[in-house]
Amino acid sequence: MPSLYLFAPENDMALAFGGKHYTPPPVACTIAHDLSLLPLWYAEEENATVWSKQHITPDMRRALDSLGVTSYATTKLPNDTTDCKPWGWSAYMTERLLRMGVTRTMLPDDASIDKIRLLSGRATTRNIILSLQEAGTGYPLPPLPTALTTGNEVEKYIASQQASILKSPWSSSGRGVWYVRNGYDETTARYAEGIIRKQGYIMGEVLQDKVSDLAMEFYSDGTSVRFAGYSLFETDERGAYTGNILDTNDALEQLICSHIAPEHLHNTRKALEKILTTLIAPHYKGYMGIDMILYRNEQNDILLHPCIELNLRMSMGMVARIIADRYLSTNSKGTYRVEYNPDTTQLKELHNTLQQQHPLNIANRKITKGYLALTPIEDNTHYLAYIVVNE
Repeated sequence: MPSLYLFAPENDMALAFGGKHYTPPPVACTIAHDLSLLPLWYAEEENATVWSKQHITPDMRRALDSLGVTSYATTKLPNDTTDCKPWGWSAYMTERLLRMGVTRTMLPDDASIDKIRLLSGRATTRNIILSLQEAGTGYPLPPLPTALTTGNEVEKYIASQQASILKSPWSSSGRGVWYVRNGYDETTARYAEGIIRKQGYIMGEVLQDKVSDLAMEFYSDGTSVRFAGYSLFETDERGAYTGNILDTNDALEQLICSHIAPEHLHNTRKALEKILTTLIAPHYKGYMGIDMILYRNEQNDILLHPCIELNLRMSMGMVARIIADRYLSTNSKGTYRVEYNPDTTQLKELHNTLQQQHPLNIANRKITKGYLALTPIEDNTHYLAYIVVNE
């Protein structure tokens, strides 16, 4: 039966707020609007509904039809809607869906939302790493992150490390992350104590010498959790997401295992499936991702950090995974990117240039090569999601 999909990246900030009457900042609203048609490409059911004020462009419609996608966009709730699949869950999201006309029985109750918010906090990262230690994965794990609840605790933690990171419990896209390299100065103290006052604690972590970003994606059916695929992605200097590699799972695994032993990766994956089945499955149904990094230790060895954070929601990495698995031909690979430009004209110029340089080719409902805009560019668009595929 058809489900209602809603792209709402502001949900992470709503979790930080905690209440149902949240007002997203203008930037978050812009991202949510400009990329609102993104669920067309990852919706699981036929004839799924995507809530959006945007219009599907003729080029997008032709590509959707050629790929066999029957989902559509609307601003009215269909009478036959049986399920809601927003980007993520929060008190804000349930209130928003209720205002859209969704019946209460389709939504998680207040106790479930409270549990999802608790599990979405960065303290869960510590619990996952502790569980990995107990599981005995057979390779060295990074130091545990530490929950700090006072300015004095933060100062002592920073003094105990050569370099560290402070992270707010709830944040998104590189926000809420503070790098500490010069000790506990006045600016750091003001930042840390502000987060503690608003959110109750702040996480302290050892700053690692990062080589690359990756993630493992998982799916919970409400009873158990299964591995759903790898994600290799890029971030900017602030830690904000910029794009993903589009390739098969096997190819991405080979890239990761060019740095670490395959058994380390496989042991981690199996252990996380068990840990998340116990920790998450009873309380959440849907996709989730665990961000990881490859990093160098003092001996210059490359190691896997198996849990930088848990994203208890849909993620751009999972979108990329679904696109690669569902739409790319066997011998093709490419990139998935989210582009920002304050000038809409320049964004349109990029779109036109990529169209000319990489003509789209679809055969047997698979993309063999070319450029495809996944979201439209309108008169005031600043964000564009797109893919470029090569044979």
